[in-house]
Amino acid sequence: MVETAGPAKIAYNCLKEADYQCAIDGFIEAANNTDDTEKKGQYLLIVAKIYQAHLRNFSKSRQFALDAAEVRPNWGEPYLHIGRLYASSGPLCGPGRGWDSQIVVWPAIDMWNKAKQVDPEAAAEANKWIGQYAQYMPKKEDVFIRNLKAGDSFFVPCWIQRSTRIRTAD
Repeated sequence: MVETAGPAKIAYNCLKEADYQCAIDGFIEAANNTDDTEKKGQYLLIVAKIYQAHLRNFSKSRQFALDAAEVRPNWGEPYLHIGRLYASSGPLCGPGRGWDSQIVVWPAIDMWNKAKQVDPEAAAEANKWIGQYAQYMPKKEDVFIRNLKAGDSFFVPCWIQRSTRIRTAD
């Protein structure tokens, strides 16, 4: 847990009371008022997690996680978080099964690989998520029938709006 003083203490209290906007405002103020990059990154990632878990605003969650990663460039946790956001988006971006729901795994794996790249301490957790979700990628046949090839670039629509590389589960 991050040290609680001033705006951060108020933010934690707001979070306990489920006043999420108050918590977000407090953590942003705390982040803006510290020169400690570790604390600043932690506060921004907490905001990202509030947007994800409580407000279900994945775009804002991703933005605050990216802000946290910018503050602490060698920290893998923001990328692990973004990967989980993407991976959990199958039901948002499709029916929960099939192509539109499966392709969200590709940018998720990109983020988990990025976490490993910037932070060796994140590798075990990133590998766990990759292992868990790789099975949900489309099969070779699903890629082939769309006149696509594994390894090709592919733009994932929905809220993700990212280019990635096509991979298959088999």
